[in-house]
Amino acid sequence: MPQFDFLRATFTQTGDMDLDGNPGDLSVTKYQATAFLSKPLALTQDLTMIPLFSYGVTQLDFSGTGAFPIQDEDLHSASLSAIFIQDFRNTPWFGFGWTRAEMATDYQGLSGDDFTFDVALAVGYRVSDTFTIGAGFVVTNLNGDEEIFPGINFNWKPSDDFTLALFGPNLLARYDVNESWYLSLDGTPGGGNWNINDAAGQSRTIQLDSYWLGLNTNHRIAGELWISAGIGYTFGNEIEIKGNHGNGPSFSREMDGAALAQISLSLRSW
Repeated sequence: MPQFDFLRATFTQTGDMDLDGNPGDLSVTKYQATAFLSKPLALTQDLTMIPLFSYGVTQLDFSGTGAFPIQDEDLHSASLSAIFIQDFRNTPWFGFGWTRAEMATDYQGLSGDDFTFDVALAVGYRVSDTFTIGAGFVVTNLNGDEEIFPGINFNWKPSDDFTLALFGPNLLARYDVNESWYLSLDGTPGGGNWNINDAAGQSRTIQLDSYWLGLNTNHRIAGELWISAGIGYTFGNEIEIKGNHGNGPSFSREMDGAALAQISLSLRSW
């Protein structure tokens, strides 16, 4: 299972990503805060739930784009999630579930288009004390244009100081230097979907696709309080503006990769 932080605040800044087939570029600034709402709750003897709240602000900064369909945007997302872990006693099998209700908006008039619902299910198998593998799928945007993504998960700890893990699209390679310092290579999706109202008052969706890969150094400040800082690169960058309910044409542009920097402050446990 992935290691969850009780509380985490992260700041990420990308460099300028050149827009293919269009003058100008886009840089992204993201502030993200995530927190458990309680300790893990035992729903039954074998089923545990973890409630989770997350709030993020994503700032799109366009430069030199001329007559581009959108301008600079401050996009907000607030989500309430529940993580479920099902233990099957006396077997190496376990189950994993996740549900999320999210509001993603520019706050220029809220409607049903600003809300989405997602769900994921997976099953895992503990091959040994050092290796676990699983498989599952996630369904996004249940109340709109649903998408289904399958995923393979594994967690491998070949030695006491090294871990390699993949949880869906999230990659982690970690080397523990000592009890208060570790190095990590982290890969995670850096985009999202937000509903906005354009200049004509039409409901539209901004979809940003990006994958962030970064090398981080992680240090214990005191007790369970940690600070992380790193640099990395963005891959697979694309931005698309789509009209909702058939209103208006779609517009998309791929973007070149760019450097990124990230810093996080986290509390590892209660």
